[in-house]
Amino acid sequence: MNWFSGAVEIPTSVSSKAGFELYQFYRTVFNACILSRGRLIVAENLSERLEKNEVENKNNIAAAAAWYGPKEDVQIIATLRAGILITLRNYGLRTLKRIREYTKVSHAAFRKELKRRTLTYDDAWYLQCIFTAKPYEGQGLMSALVREGFRYALKCSPSGTVPPVVLESSSNKSRPRYQHLGFEIIEPWCHIGIGKVDSRGCGPTNKKGKADSKKLDGFKYTCMVHWDCRKAVENNE
Repeated sequence: MNWFSGAVEIPTSVSSKAGFELYQFYRTVFNACILSRGRLIVAENLSERLEKNEVENKNNIAAAAAWYGPKEDVQIIATLRAGILITLRNYGLRTLKRIREYTKVSHAAFRKELKRRTLTYDDAWYLQCIFTAKPYEGQGLMSALVREGFRYALKCSPSGTVPPVVLESSSNKSRPRYQHLGFEIIEPWCHIGIGKVDSRGCGPTNKKGKADSKKLDGFKYTCMVHWDCRKAVENNE
């Protein structure tokens, strides 16, 4: 996310300006998924909802995942309706350039790996984004949402076929969790922003960037693929 925004530091609170802008960005991402006819799955904190005797509460979201099926992608009109202009106001037009670069590099890695098994990107399900709210981390919600996505992908696939599932991971914390679910790292790692950002995806702390030039060695992240989501589902049942 830091790569897209051009942030110089990682936001730590939604109450801060940078944190609220980050919230607005992800709201756009999830809204665009819905409007592009992707698949947005939400996990609610039902126990808290029942304790408070609340029939409807918009603040009960504990985790969510944005999926795109084969031959599906984010639609330009959908991003406009979802609020991309707010993100551009917050981060500037360079955000579009960085999104394009990130997408281009990722898709090239996906296509190259899928081609090795005579598959194309249009055969794959794409987990674009997934998150768990901090109060609910460690409860297995991410794994549950991913496996739910696996089941749905299998349900939608022609009988007997198992679609590949792809995603990107920019976090050392999430990567092992994906591997635990059966995802494999596509080698080599993706590497962008050399001379522009540091290993966190953050830009230089001063405008000229001279003081930090030696640290701007770019941002690395992994593209990952799951070849047998049926096996992952069966092992969990």
